[in-house]
Amino acid sequence: MIRLPLPLKDHLRDPVHEGVLRRIAQGIDARSPACRRRWAMPLAMAAAAATAAGALLFFHRAPGPLLLADGSALIAVAAGPVAKDLALSDGSRIRLAPGARLEPLASSGVAFSAMVARGRADFEVRPGGSRRWTVECGMATVEVLGTAFACERGPGRLRVVVSRGVVLVRGERVPDRARRLLAGQTLEIVEDAPRSPPRIVGQLAATAPEEEAAALSEDHAQAATVTRPSGHAEAPPRSGNPWRELARRGRHGEAFAMLGTDGLRQESKRLGVNDLLALADVARLSGHPAEAVAPLTRILADFAGDAQAPLAAFALGRLELDSLGRPQAAAEAFARALALGIPRGLREDARARLVEAWARAGNAAAARRAAKAYADEFPRGRHARAVEGWLRPR
Repeated sequence: MIRLPLPLKDHLRDPVHEGVLRRIAQGIDARSPACRRRWAMPLAMAAAAATAAGALLFFHRAPGPLLLADGSALIAVAAGPVAKDLALSDGSRIRLAPGARLEPLASSGVAFSAMVARGRADFEVRPGGSRRWTVECGMATVEVLGTAFACERGPGRLRVVVSRGVVLVRGERVPDRARRLLAGQTLEIVEDAPRSPPRIVGQLAATAPEEEAAALSEDHAQAATVTRPSGHAEAPPRSGNPWRELARRGRHGEAFAMLGTDGLRQESKRLGVNDLLALADVARLSGHPAEAVAPLTRILADFAGDAQAPLAAFALGRLELDSLGRPQAAAEAFARALALGIPRGLREDARARLVEAWARAGNAAAARRAAKAYADEFPRGRHARAVEGWLRPR
């Protein structure tokens, strides 16, 4: 056993002097700000990155449907005696000539589709935008992303003029069913016989020599498609009955009063596709939706091969469902539109509305089949929630 000397305090020696402790404390104080700075920088960078990521997610969320510049919904609009300008939320603009009518068909963050129901509409689509634009112009469809062009639709004719950029024009009466138009080019389609094969007069290249179009008259039996540089004098439109001129000017009430119910039905038995569509507009827009059924039904019965037949079927479906309350007839019309090959920009809407029509008609089995077809074709469709809602028991 080891005996320790007592008292111990007299024999213990402090291993660290007071000066050493002072220097250690000063060193700690001197290093602490640097340490804090080393940690502060990564933390600040991480916070900034998190903030930027949050902002990125906020600002890059998929945009909703296209709206007017003031935030209101873009709905069907007709210009009266004076032109009408529409400024849109994505910076694009549409100008409707006097008497023209534009009907939006479908709108989302990635696509916008509209129909020029009559008259002339000038489009300035913002270049580099997120949406693919599709404009239905009667005898042809214009596909565009960032350009300026005009679509002028009249009885029996269509004229597409490109002032900037490039557009693709598709349709049964377009040569080879598709034509690419550059700035300064014009594509004109004149229809005198509903199913006559088209022929091309003129040159596609804007710098090529201009060729004169063949003269067209009221009794000209063959349809012609003319492509020529813009600015060339166009052939005058066909003369027609007074109701056509009233309809062209947007005076549908007066046109219907001139025709009367019997006159509209008689005209529906003998006219071509474009006049039948005009008759449907006269009836529908003058407050007589039931009378619009006859001209649309005639298109499907006698002109099912026409490029506008799918649009007529879709219009008939909306009329039957929304205005006349006949969901069974609406379902048949929407199914017909799909079978005839409705343009891609309207296909999702047609499938969704088919589900709604069958559900409202009380045919649950048909509604489920239509909903499955919708989900198969559009697994992330914008109408998915509405489709599910229509399948719920009511």
